[in-house]
Amino acid sequence: MKTCFYNGKIAGSEAPVLCVKDGKIEGFSNAAPEGYEKVDCGGGHILPGFIDIHLHGGGGADFMDATPEAFRTVAETHMRCGTTSLAPTTVACTRETLFNMFAAYRECTKGIDFVDFLGLHLEGPFLAPEMKGAQGEDRIYPPDEAMVDRIIEEAGDIIVRVSGAPEVPYMDVMGDRLSELGVMLSIGHSNAVASEAIEGCRHGYRHVTHMYCSTPSVRKINQIIYAGIIEACYLMDEMTCELIGDGCHVAAECIRLAHKLKGPDKVIFITDAMRAAGIDVTESYLGDIRPENRVIIEGGVAKLPDRSFYAGSIVTMDKVLRTAVQKAGLPIDDVSRMMSLTPAKLIGKDKHKGSLDPGKDADIVVMTPDLQPEMVYVRGIRRR
Repeated sequence: MKTCFYNGKIAGSEAPVLCVKDGKIEGFSNAAPEGYEKVDCGGGHILPGFIDIHLHGGGGADFMDATPEAFRTVAETHMRCGTTSLAPTTVACTRETLFNMFAAYRECTKGIDFVDFLGLHLEGPFLAPEMKGAQGEDRIYPPDEAMVDRIIEEAGDIIVRVSGAPEVPYMDVMGDRLSELGVMLSIGHSNAVASEAIEGCRHGYRHVTHMYCSTPSVRKINQIIYAGIIEACYLMDEMTCELIGDGCHVAAECIRLAHKLKGPDKVIFITDAMRAAGIDVTESYLGDIRPENRVIIEGGVAKLPDRSFYAGSIVTMDKVLRTAVQKAGLPIDDVSRMMSLTPAKLIGKDKHKGSLDPGKDADIVVMTPDLQPEMVYVRGIRRR
């Protein structure tokens, strides 16, 4: 179980060789040591495995299918493109469906060892109806004390993140309670003005879910100009944000702006991938398979059939990397950080994940010089 990687640019190091032993990063070397399996990286990039903390599906499956087969299909689809750790993400749904997802997560992640599941991300149902995007308005509702009690009791140990609208009733209390457990709270699908977003920050909502998408900016309300969520995020040093890196949801200029104003330690990239990610189809479903969840795929993105909203992305993290580097022009070392270490820190997993520092899990993706995924290692074992 000793491997060394050479002939590639190692993220975060000028050393020519990266050494791995017993599933952990051992360190760096000036030459390939004796007794190690040698991996020639062909002049490409040796990066820490990608960490996607916002994705719904891929390979024709969705986590809301709540079956072991669906979880395995989604995980394998994204792993093959460099994602070594992920947080399955729900969509707005009924209370019964939400609570069933807790048991499904525990059961469906058993036996999958080629990727690490970091915990559940609840995107809804606690959203602002007017900012629902592609999510079903009939499945959007505010939390209450009993519901929060049950969420904590049944899933306090497996939920790593909740996205919602802080202006919705009882969200302040839920934020206070969940942040005490170390859950990441995020402003998403919200119609908050800047003052409401800043107040939400005081209750734990210190991240912005897919910023620039269902997170409004400056606008006029009753003939008064208000700043929005985006401005609050840029103003508040403690707030972080995420960008969908498919090249469709966020303009390249906005990617560069977020990077310039917040920096790679406070901005992360996600896929927000739905079940059509990684396959070639023209129709699919957002969430569980039923007629009202049907979407179309065109122009490299999922859309509602009336084209009124995007409905999640169809990309994997390798495409996100290429978008950020080749289209937005960001430095690859910064992009790697935004796809690995920064998300790991945001959800408290950076002790073992997110970089090629000695002692951390040997989650490694080798990209070709033109940024195509070539090899993927999870805890030192080659999976692709």
